[in-house]
Amino acid sequence: SGMALMFILLLLHAYVGGRLLPALGFAPGLQALLLGLLVASWLLMPMALLARRVRRQPLSDRLAWSGLLLMGLFSSLFVLTLLRDGLLLLAWLLSFVLTLPGGLWPASAAAVPALAALLTLWGLVNARRTAQVVRVDVSITDLPAALQGFSIAQISDVHVGPTIKRGYLQAIVERINSLGADMVAVTGDLVDGSVQHLAYHVAPLAGLRSRHGTFFVTGNHEYYSGVHAWLDELRRLGLRVLLNEHVLLSHD
Repeated sequence: SGMALMFILLLLHAYVGGRLLPALGFAPGLQALLLGLLVASWLLMPMALLARRVRRQPLSDRLAWSGLLLMGLFSSLFVLTLLRDGLLLLAWLLSFVLTLPGGLWPASAAAVPALAALLTLWGLVNARRTAQVVRVDVSITDLPAALQGFSIAQISDVHVGPTIKRGYLQAIVERINSLGADMVAVTGDLVDGSVQHLAYHVAPLAGLRSRHGTFFVTGNHEYYSGVHAWLDELRRLGLRVLLNEHVLLSHD
C-alpha cells in the first residue's frame, strides 16, 4: 500500500540522515541542505510512480521529473552511505594496530552528498543525450552470401512519457536513418502513458526509414499504458506489429 511504501522510504531516509547529519555539525549550511533534501526526497520520490494520476499538465510531468531525479539521487546517497559505514568499520578495526589520521568521520560525511550529486549529474547528462549506436556483429554459421552484412537497427526501452518527449525520439529516428539499416526493430517499453497523452511525442517513428521497414513487439510497459490503443496507433504510423507471429522477408 501507499502507507507501507512511505514507511519503508522513511526508514531508508532516516538511516541516511542518522548516519550523515550528526557528522556534518561542522558545516551547518550543508547539514541543513542535506536535511531539506532528504525530506523533499521522502515526500516526492513516490511521485515517480504516482504522477500520471495527476491530470493537470505541466504539473504531472514536473512531479514525475522531481520524483525520478530524487530517486536517482537518493539511490546514490544510500549506497554511498553504506560504503562509508563499511569504510568506517574498517578504519575502526585498523585503529587497534595502526595510527590513522583524524577527521575521517566528518570528511567522509561531506564526501557522500557531494559524490552523490556528481553521480546524479553524470547520470542525467548520459540519460538526456541522444542514445548511442552500439554495433554488434552476430555470427551465423552457413549464412547465405546474400545475407552477409544484413543490418538490423534495434531500439528498446525508450520510455516516452513524463521525461522523454518528441525531440528526444526525433533525434533517435534521425540517427537510425543515417545508418542505412536493412530493418528496424522496436523491442518494447516504448511508452509510459496513454495514446491520448503521448501520440504527438511518438509520431516521429513514422519517419523511420530502412529497406524492409520497422517491426514492433510489445514490452510490459505497453500493457501498463493501454496496449490495444498503442498497437492501433503504431500500425497507423506504419510500423508492423508482431503479436505472437512472424514475418518472412525476401532479401536479394
